[in-house]
Amino acid sequence: MAAPVIRSVTVDPAVLLPGKSTTVVVDAYHPDSRHLTFPGQVGDPTGALWDTAVQIDLSVPLTVRLTSTAPGVTITPSATDPTRFTVTVLSGRGTIPLTATAQDAAGETATATTTVTVPLLVGMSAPQGAATAQIVAEYPNLRYMRDYGVDTNRNGLPDLPPLNAGKFVEAPSAVMHVSWKDNVEELSTWLTGVHRPVYLTWYHEPMGNVTPATYRATATRVSQIVATHPNRHWVLGHGPIVTRYWLVEGKGNPTDWGYPGMTHYGVDTYSQDAGSYWPASRMFGTAFGKVRAAYPGIRLLVPEYGLVRTTTDTTGTGRAQTITDHVTWLRQQTDVDAIAYWNNWAEYQLAYPSPEATAWRNLSAG
Repeated sequence: MAAPVIRSVTVDPAVLLPGKSTTVVVDAYHPDSRHLTFPGQVGDPTGALWDTAVQIDLSVPLTVRLTSTAPGVTITPSATDPTRFTVTVLSGRGTIPLTATAQDAAGETATATTTVTVPLLVGMSAPQGAATAQIVAEYPNLRYMRDYGVDTNRNGLPDLPPLNAGKFVEAPSAVMHVSWKDNVEELSTWLTGVHRPVYLTWYHEPMGNVTPATYRATATRVSQIVATHPNRHWVLGHGPIVTRYWLVEGKGNPTDWGYPGMTHYGVDTYSQDAGSYWPASRMFGTAFGKVRAAYPGIRLLVPEYGLVRTTTDTTGTGRAQTITDHVTWLRQQTDVDAIAYWNNWAEYQLAYPSPEATAWRNLSAG
């Protein structure tokens, strides 16, 4: 008896944002399957005859399965079509392998593989309220955004942001990178209400505000809370955020802020150089190199990114090209998950419309 054959495994769409779903269809058959047709006639009492045919289905039934070893993947078979599956991915950037198997009653199998890709998330941050609503309208494909929480008890330290107001409502399609600086124990209750993908950072840019020892001890609680929480699957990752300037010009040591269980390291990158645009190697490469050397295998984020126009770039076409070059370089770095443009301050803002705004719209849709 022959083995099953898988003609194809199709994925639509094949590029998937965190928390979204795609449809996978497996086209499989068995070479021993037959549909036999026999000629024949039927008649009535008057003797009239009609040609008719008898069909016999000798197809070999197959069981089709779809599996993946990647974390954060949920595969749901269709209730009506045994060859169709819904795949949902809750993970950051990367290639997700999927394996289709077709098996007959004798145990003979065929396998085929395909992939789903989670891309670099390109987004933008602005003050909440009208400013965020405006950029969401102007950049409808934004996929990543910063949310810094709200100081609800007036102690000068932001708490975790509300999930039913602010940016979580104003930017429904963006993966939020949430920061807060108050009691780390807030996280347990807050996570209970989370129902969309998030990144987390306790006390972003702690340099000069919190001692490294205090930071590491407190941030370790983030790892502990996430690891045991029923909603941990919504957390795409967590870790510290520092600035490029602190790492490079300030000669900072990234291990000051690393803590057990962290999955990501964020680097806020800016250039106020009005004389020239920096290449990606200077904008990101040196800082990333220090983090990579300290924590091999760590995932990287660019939670804040800003670039001023140079004095000679009167139209903005030079900044638009540099922005495109920078994001293109980041896409070539397989360990970078996301970047958000810093549209909060006038010196960095991308006026809309402008060549830079067009560039960012195109990049965020990619």
